[in-house]
Amino acid sequence: MLYFPTVRDVQASAISAISDGFLNLFYPEACFICSSPVARRQDCGICDDCWRKVLGLRIKGARCPSCGAPLPGFAGESANLCLECIRHPPPYSGSRAFGYYSAELRQVIHELKFKRRRPLTKLLAPLMAEIFFDSWRRDDFDFITHVPLHYLRRRERGYNQSELLGRTLAQMVGLPERNTLRRITATRSQVGLSDSQRRENVRKAFCTHIDRVAGKRILLIDDVMTTGATIVSAAESLINAGAEKVSVLTVARAVRM
Repeated sequence: MLYFPTVRDVQASAISAISDGFLNLFYPEACFICSSPVARRQDCGICDDCWRKVLGLRIKGARCPSCGAPLPGFAGESANLCLECIRHPPPYSGSRAFGYYSAELRQVIHELKFKRRRPLTKLLAPLMAEIFFDSWRRDDFDFITHVPLHYLRRRERGYNQSELLGRTLAQMVGLPERNTLRRITATRSQVGLSDSQRRENVRKAFCTHIDRVAGKRILLIDDVMTTGATIVSAAESLINAGAEKVSVLTVARAVRM
């Protein structure tokens, strides 16, 4: 497995260390999870102990070859589909995620998504790059794209966290990154909705241009897969526009126990 260092693994310069120390005298920064002191630039707001807990949430063992869900009771790679994929085969060719959407990893994603901590992409994208090369090869894809936000939500938030992750990942794995999807419906938040409500909420929420994706093998990026409704809708839009294959990579995924 390839290892991709994060900004935490690069030793800070003497000037940065002095600058951080000086600023922390007057404006001390603390870990957004446990409130322990952190280095202002290098740690991206999370202490060593909490970051180790994030890394400990990595999904290991056998996974569904289709949706990437963990398969308890199976050792190593499995050719067995999970029950959900047997009942409702997804439109994408395969999906992978770095870790479980829970505890510290969930908090990190929320800070990136809602608290404007954009530097966290420098921590999360390397984790995605490791999973990428553990699952695929560079020449399996023509380009990377991301799940878009509606322009009203993007204007409110100021950025799209999935776009930031996709752009950083593309640079790390050596693939082009393209904006191919457009969100045409200002859907309400998926938080608190049932599975059926989530599917209906994002049904036909996306569109794309045929000339951009026809015959292409595409890696679709998002921050989190919960029920998968958003990913399914986005993947269907790409496939209906003529994409040859769509695979999915996220930072985290929710897993029902």
